[in-house]
Amino acid sequence: MPFVLDMDFPILSTMKPQERIRILFVDDDVTYAPLTQEYLESNGFAVTLVHQSEQGLARFRDQSWDLCILDVRMPFKDGFTLAREIRAIDPEIPLIFLTGQTEKSERLTGWQLGADDYVTKPFSLEELVWRIQAILRRSRPPEPPVAAILEVGAFRFLPDLQLLEGPTGSRRLSGIESQLLDLFLRHPERSLDRETALRRIWSDEHLLHGRSLNVYISRLRGFFQEDPRIRILNIHGRGYRIIVED
Repeated sequence: MPFVLDMDFPILSTMKPQERIRILFVDDDVTYAPLTQEYLESNGFAVTLVHQSEQGLARFRDQSWDLCILDVRMPFKDGFTLAREIRAIDPEIPLIFLTGQTEKSERLTGWQLGADDYVTKPFSLEELVWRIQAILRRSRPPEPPVAAILEVGAFRFLPDLQLLEGPTGSRRLSGIESQLLDLFLRHPERSLDRETALRRIWSDEHLLHGRSLNVYISRLRGFFQEDPRIRILNIHGRGYRIIVED
């Protein structure tokens, strides 16, 4: 029996339909391979099952795939030969080999072909799902982080890009201008004491003086002139606060 399944085990995947992973599954077992396909599909994967290596190669050429599961022992052409042909087309495609054999030489052949995992029959279907998900986390590039956007009045500030977007256009801020505005907008109640601003932005002790900070506060006030509701107030003895008046 090629796999072990606890029927009380919960479905593991939380993938949304539009995120379905496309798996090419090549296994000559016509009895249990369809059950494996059904279980993987119940966990959100889109699985195409074929029972011969030549069919698998033809399907691989027809469309793009996220991962291949290949049985090693198949008639006419084994899984290792098919893997070589697939890797000649796409050197980066993740591969999982299924085998009922445990000989060291065979496993070494799979690893030399660049196997991402090796699953020995009988195997747990639940474990197979976890292995697939682990491989995909390693092989798929992470999505780029969404740029933060901070709003103040009629302005949008993109700190990662050091960009201030206003009613009449965009302005690229200097590094210090961007750091100072970021401190303002992320600080509780958008207030900022002078000591915090000086030490967070000017790391050189010789540059820790109020005149530098005053210059940049004046620049920020100038940037916000397009929206008269925005004011940067002096808080006597403490620092500054940015407000948007009704």
